[in-house]
Amino acid sequence: MAEYINLPLDIDLDRLPALQRDAASLEQRIDAVLELIVFTPKGSFNADPEFGFEYWNHEYANINVSEFNNSYIGLLSGPVTTNGAISRQQCDESLRHSILAYEPRLERPEVQIELNVSSRRRGGNKQSKYEMRILISGFIDEGLGVTRPYQRRISFLVEPIAHKVTI
Repeated sequence: MAEYINLPLDIDLDRLPALQRDAASLEQRIDAVLELIVFTPKGSFNADPEFGFEYWNHEYANINVSEFNNSYIGLLSGPVTTNGAISRQQCDESLRHSILAYEPRLERPEVQIELNVSSRRRGGNKQSKYEMRILISGFIDEGLGVTRPYQRRISFLVEPIAHKVTI
């Protein structure tokens, strides 16, 4: 059976070059790898530029929340939004591709991403942040063809998205 790097890793300086694995469960190790993928901008890891999540390369782009969330249901002519920002479809594909390549313990991964207005408000009732919600699901192989379902929800706040300003 093939072995993969499990996170988190501890370095025992007294017994170099031995690495010690934390005694985390398989789910916790998969969670850690998925979080690493989600929070790493694609192209920022020099050893493998394909590692990571494409969203971060468009974080400050002028993304329309409605267009982003509806980019799968035919409201847009293609996967790129009208203002050149990244679409939900591109985010889904980027994340799913990275999971398939870098977390083989998760079989048949599915990704659902949604961008929502955060309930947090700042002075003057102005919107302060948006929330990116990611649901990753799939199956973990228990051996001998027995699988069990796996789900991981990751959410985080993103900077306010610019809107068209008419002067």
